[in-house]
Amino acid sequence: MKYFGSKFILSVVASLALCVSSVVVPGADTPLFYFVASSPNASSSLLPLRITGGTGGYSTLTGTGPIGQFYFYQGRLTVLDPAGTQMTYLTLLGFPLGPNGCATYGPLGFFPGASSNKCARYDGFQIQSDTENSQLGAQLVYNYVGGFYSCGSGQDIWYKVSAGDGPTGCSPVSLYTVPVVA
Repeated sequence: MKYFGSKFILSVVASLALCVSSVVVPGADTPLFYFVASSPNASSSLLPLRITGGTGGYSTLTGTGPIGQFYFYQGRLTVLDPAGTQMTYLTLLGFPLGPNGCATYGPLGFFPGASSNKCARYDGFQIQSDTENSQLGAQLVYNYVGGFYSCGSGQDIWYKVSAGDGPTGCSPVSLYTVPVVA
């Protein structure tokens, strides 16, 4: 499937979701939504973002980890606890610490509580409407710089400031919102 084709399908899904009501977590800034991948690499397109199952417990597009249901709470990207408890899952980028400080790349993760990684970043996540097609849903961005990539055979999700940073064998991926409906 071509990159354009997956954008079209996401647009149709997002448009159909307007006909039903969205689910809202009490006190949340936004209704619940999924992230679905769109990529020039057909094997990465139209896959939901899983909050665990990737290398080191980070997020991935494949595997058996739970599919994330996301929302913003007090301006922070948050994940609904898949076990149904009230525990808050923090969204983070696990930048590794190198000899010159924190790296400019890292895996995307969702964890209950804080990480011991001194370079982990929790803030700066936003969703931005697609300028070409506002019905497509909003795209996940981090500080409006760099992008997300699907890496390795497990299709783990990484953030990179530059495409050449971090792991190799990666293809760019856009993560678009699709509403969770009742």
